[in-house]
Amino acid sequence: WDCPPRIRVFTMPRLPAVTRFVSDTGVRIYRIPCKVFDHLTARVYLLLGAGPPTLVDTGSGDGESTRNILDGLEAVHSEFGESFKPGDVRRILLTHGHLDHCGGLSELVQQTGAQVGIHPLDSVSLTASAERDVLRYRATAALLRQAGVPADRHEELLDRHVRRQRPLPRVAVDLVLEDGVRLDGLEVIHTPGHSPGHVCLAVGDVLLCGDHILPRTIPQQWPESIRPYAGLGHYIESLDKIRRREGFRWALGGHEPPIDDVTKRIDDIGRSQTRRLERLLDVLRAADHPLTVWEASQAIYAQSQGFYVLLTLMDTAARTEYLHQRGRLTIANLDQVASDDSVPWRYRPA
Repeated sequence: WDCPPRIRVFTMPRLPAVTRFVSDTGVRIYRIPCKVFDHLTARVYLLLGAGPPTLVDTGSGDGESTRNILDGLEAVHSEFGESFKPGDVRRILLTHGHLDHCGGLSELVQQTGAQVGIHPLDSVSLTASAERDVLRYRATAALLRQAGVPADRHEELLDRHVRRQRPLPRVAVDLVLEDGVRLDGLEVIHTPGHSPGHVCLAVGDVLLCGDHILPRTIPQQWPESIRPYAGLGHYIESLDKIRRREGFRWALGGHEPPIDDVTKRIDDIGRSQTRRLERLLDVLRAADHPLTVWEASQAIYAQSQGFYVLLTLMDTAARTEYLHQRGRLTIANLDQVASDDSVPWRYRPA
């Protein structure tokens, strides 16, 4: 990219390049790739020149994820000439509490002794992940019934996507990353939606945006009924919150390439969200009877298989909830729902 901040590049084997950005406040930002799952890579960030050496996100802790991060931190000295070594990290800030962003936290804290910061609404991922997983399992099981998922699919979906998640070692939270908090020139911006306690970090004219804004992917949505402060409504409000701010030259996410026009990308995401909502309405209008969330999801995402079946169901549930909350859908079998908890909810356009 032929524009500031200046970027220097070196290549890591089997992973994208580590890159260096410099904000207009003089903070050096090193973008370090790591493999988090078999099918997914992520990016963590080392900040130098904004208080103590600070790492943003920690990968998954699976496989070579932590080794990738440590190799990238070593390269900050060997390839970029910084007077820095991995043990110098004194602060770890998490954009949110999903496994691919916080799973490596415990090991990195053990190696560095760093303080840990996260938003309170995601802190349970660090302090009580087993409790979080039990409650999430129960809430998801209830949603499968409400959504009309066939009974013989429940165990498969719950086993694959909820029950088998590994609990994380407990890590104490030292820093509370609430909206508006400033740390040595870093500003915390609470952006709920993808997760309840998701935050972006403004570093001068560079925005570290976790999974809130990605250049190729629209972040996964969850219905607020099972994850408070998630939901499509919160996500759209958080997009608008970032859009109203001016002066970001770059947005650096937890996955995928950097974004050099943040406003345009937010507008693109907004248009895509509108199209997806209209697609759901079209499916409901065209049906010869009111549909459950499962039936609507199967109509929209007929090709989904394996890992993606639950994700597409949750996406459809989040959009159905959003439209229902705003009076654009109604429950067609309300009398049955009122008298029997096991009856799936059926929706039609209002």
